[in-house]
Amino acid sequence: MDSDWATIAQESEVNPTSSVTLDDLLYIIYTSGSTGKPKGVALPQRAIANLTAWQLNNSGCGLGDKTLQFTTLSFDVSCQEIFATLCSGGTLVMIDEEIRRDPEQLAQLIAEKEVNRIFLPFVALQQLAEAFAAQPDLNLHLRELITAGEQLQTTPALVALFQRLPNCRLINQYGPSETHVTTAYALPTDPTAWDALPPIGKPIANTQIYLVNPFMQPVPIGVPGELLIGGDNVARGYLNRDELTAEKFIDLRFTIDDLQFNRQS
Repeated sequence: MDSDWATIAQESEVNPTSSVTLDDLLYIIYTSGSTGKPKGVALPQRAIANLTAWQLNNSGCGLGDKTLQFTTLSFDVSCQEIFATLCSGGTLVMIDEEIRRDPEQLAQLIAEKEVNRIFLPFVALQQLAEAFAAQPDLNLHLRELITAGEQLQTTPALVALFQRLPNCRLINQYGPSETHVTTAYALPTDPTAWDALPPIGKPIANTQIYLVNPFMQPVPIGVPGELLIGGDNVARGYLNRDELTAEKFIDLRFTIDDLQFNRQS
């Protein structure tokens, strides 16, 4: 690109006209869920636009900050890493597969590149915390560690890491592939006050969460139920799986608005 600046300078400075709308398809990502049979989730532009806008308004990282591009493009978190970073004027720090699979090398790169934010599933986060513990002399610049995709457990290694990083927040996010992120919970700044199994938190912007009984009626607080997720982040459905889409993506009226919900057991 550096050799093309003269050509680039001749182009218009006005943003190009785009015919893309929020209802257009953004991606199809395959997930097996609990069935073991892959199904393609068709997510619209609106879902990632909403998540990105919420992330920009609720993150301690922004212009000039560095986010690790840990997730491969076959997983939905990669979109969160990319758009939440580039739309805030941040920098993505790329890694190869060898470093991704080696926690000690990854820890060294995070320190060397002065990474500020990382999105990680719990298992990878735990491995990274252990790698940091084995290298106490690393100078870290982390301010946000965001975990999703697996049940978060506040292990001794995680507690020790955040005692070492008093200015870093641990954030637990939840959301299936059918909706991407739907809830978030920022753990207390004092790691010794953490629950062993932190909650998934509250809905992000333009998202509705309901727990219902088998008759699709909301249950009282403290009563188990089926989780319904509604709002801007709900997918179109499953690619070429009309029956499954009709089963899992339902229209209900809980408020003054008619909403489409995705069912999660």
